[in-house]
Amino acid sequence: MTLKKEVSSTEKLLEVIRSKQLPHADKKPSNSPQSPGGKIHSFFRELTYRKHAFSIGIDIGYQHLFLVKVNKLSDDRWKLVNYRIVPLQTDVSKNTSAFAGFIKRELDGFCGSVRNFNLWANMSSADAEVASIRIPKVPKKQMENAVKWNAKKLISFDENKNVYDFKIQGEIIESGIPKLNVLVYAAPRNDVGEIRKLFADIGYPLDGLTISPFSIQNLFATGWIPRNDQTVASLYIGRNWSRIDIFDHGNLIISRDIRAGINSMIQELMEGYNEDRAGAYTAEKVSETEVLTEGMLMQIDEARELVFGLSSDAPSAKEVRSRFDLGEESIFQLIKPAVDRLVRQIDRTFRYYTDTRGNEKVTGIYVSSATNVYELLTAYIGHELGMEHAVLDPLDPANPFIEGLTSGMTISERASFSVALGVALSDRSRTPNFLLTYKEKRKQINIALVNRSIFLTLAAALLICVGIVFVIGSESGKKKATLAKLERDYRQSIRLDENVVPLFVSKIEKDRSYIRDYSERYLGLASITELSRLTPSNIRLLTVSARLDQKVSKGGTLQKGWLTIDGIVSGSVSILEDSLVEYVLKLQGSPMFSQVKISSSSIEPYEQSEILRFTLTVKFT
Repeated sequence: MTLKKEVSSTEKLLEVIRSKQLPHADKKPSNSPQSPGGKIHSFFRELTYRKHAFSIGIDIGYQHLFLVKVNKLSDDRWKLVNYRIVPLQTDVSKNTSAFAGFIKRELDGFCGSVRNFNLWANMSSADAEVASIRIPKVPKKQMENAVKWNAKKLISFDENKNVYDFKIQGEIIESGIPKLNVLVYAAPRNDVGEIRKLFADIGYPLDGLTISPFSIQNLFATGWIPRNDQTVASLYIGRNWSRIDIFDHGNLIISRDIRAGINSMIQELMEGYNEDRAGAYTAEKVSETEVLTEGMLMQIDEARELVFGLSSDAPSAKEVRSRFDLGEESIFQLIKPAVDRLVRQIDRTFRYYTDTRGNEKVTGIYVSSATNVYELLTAYIGHELGMEHAVLDPLDPANPFIEGLTSGMTISERASFSVALGVALSDRSRTPNFLLTYKEKRKQINIALVNRSIFLTLAAALLICVGIVFVIGSESGKKKATLAKLERDYRQSIRLDENVVPLFVSKIEKDRSYIRDYSERYLGLASITELSRLTPSNIRLLTVSARLDQKVSKGGTLQKGWLTIDGIVSGSVSILEDSLVEYVLKLQGSPMFSQVKISSSSIEPYEQSEILRFTLTVKFT
């Protein structure tokens, strides 16, 4: 008994794909990829981070360990030195000493005795959160607070449980207002700590730890894949989920997880086949006693073998295909509903990026997968999205950075190294690093400043000592004359005794009392003047009440009063909250005020538009 085959638009597309070479498939990487980075390196970065020409990337995957070593020849030229894939031991847990020993043995063999390299590793992005935000331009000292305040609107993190960091990607103009585009990201602190400890314990301390979206970003940012002047996307199809990343001129802008993957296609194939089989059997059975047995239906393992067998690099599934009388077109037709659901999610993401956020259109998509490469699936996705498409294959032998080193590998084998290669291309100036957040960077810069100050001080002291040695003879007379003058001045100076000191003390206390009374008298007027200076034109203050009385706390500390400010923010609805935040930051930067707190804020209708009404509590310094 065979299933009826239908000639669909999908089958016609597959035939077109087989018979015609896609235009983008002929494109080869440029021989002169351009790096977006400049050639000037910060003095402080060189003090805090020793660069090496060689970098090693580590990706501990689901079933394999991937290792890649590259050599940076110049800012825009790289060379693949070595790569290795090792199956993981299925009976060894990753949180055991046996697994640590396995990693150490493989790194010893891969790295050799030379340790002049930077070592980066990839960690799972399943529990990591990444978002792109836009904030008003604020002073550098207020940047960290402004970014964190906006980041918590999009991602949920607790700095006690998560490693949080951000990276400024550049300046943009939104509704005529200059803003900063900021990438924020967080990952579980325990996961980061475990990976750091694993490599430190085996004698290979990491220089950096990143996640897959940032490693793919490195492929574009370094020019390894020469598309860093366009807006492109990368689609990873995993087993239970997929991830779509959008890169604008080499910068990651959006990273979104999609709850659909290879297992969805496998399940769709099994259920679709069994439904068709049951329907065909009901229509064709000749005896009421004949029943549909379990052996006539497709099982999940058989469906998995059929889907995995679609790749030309996978072991042949000819026997299973023959048993179920399914050709490649029939299999693809059965998994097509799951593929279409995935395509719709991708299309929604592109529409949000382009229409809602007002960005440039995505011009191409690179596809990778947790299984062997199925190029017809890549072509179908690209065709449905209406854009250029290709398998993510950074180890293509035609790439000038490869120099033919991977010529003996299949495309599936090459594509599986994408993350490990991207990790190897990491750099602290470009790649988000969960081992070196903005707090650690600030500490290192401070240490570098202290070290430089000490060095310059010692150098200056040495020069002074050398100069003193040569001029000490001629200066001795001048020193004696100066000493004599000081002695005369000392004899002519006022002598203080116990009768004079109380007079000075009394005068000082009177002066301080006068200054304090003057300050209390004009504090209200000064505060109103300061508010007028700091309040922008789109913010109107409705009421300002002041508590100017002072009292002494139990500890003897003078506590000053505060202001209560009611007001409204007018203008475009999209910038109301940003304007209020910018106003609060201005008040906090004033030397007159020590603490500004938003007591309440709400959007209210006003005439034919909306305003933001707020109440602030402002304490005096």
